[in-house]
Amino acid sequence: MILQALKSVASCLSEAGIPYMVIGGHAVLQYGLPRFTQAIDVTIALTPREADNVLNSIEGSFRVLPRDIEKFIRDTWVLPVEHHETGVRVDLIFSISAFEREAIEKAREITAEDMPIRYISPEDLIVQKIIAGRAVDLEDAKGILDMQGKGLTGD
Repeated sequence: MILQALKSVASCLSEAGIPYMVIGGHAVLQYGLPRFTQAIDVTIALTPREADNVLNSIEGSFRVLPRDIEKFIRDTWVLPVEHHETGVRVDLIFSISAFEREAIEKAREITAEDMPIRYISPEDLIVQKIIAGRAVDLEDAKGILDMQGKGLTGD
């Protein structure tokens, strides 16, 4: 179910030409750490003013969860949606910082069942986790560092 929703969001965003990267628990899983997570977090290279672009790209595949979409996006910079076929929640996060924009550019494309999906690089995920600073995030950062080891670059 999760993979089906991941493939669907990747397809919708790619077809619309919206740069993105999977972050959070699914990125942690991708880099070798066991992590239970049901929602998918995706950062997109758009600002809330460009919300119509993402809304048009997901139409038909995802259901928008907030009633007042504009207010919710304006207040949170997040568009929570639900995949029609699987019921999996996806949080589409509008990028705020130059770091996020650069991380999206450097995202790694990993193929799953013939579908390329863009994930935040392990290096940028470590930085993101350290910035978040919660105990679980710091554990994730340490685990990614341990698992990826010498495969990490200084980028």
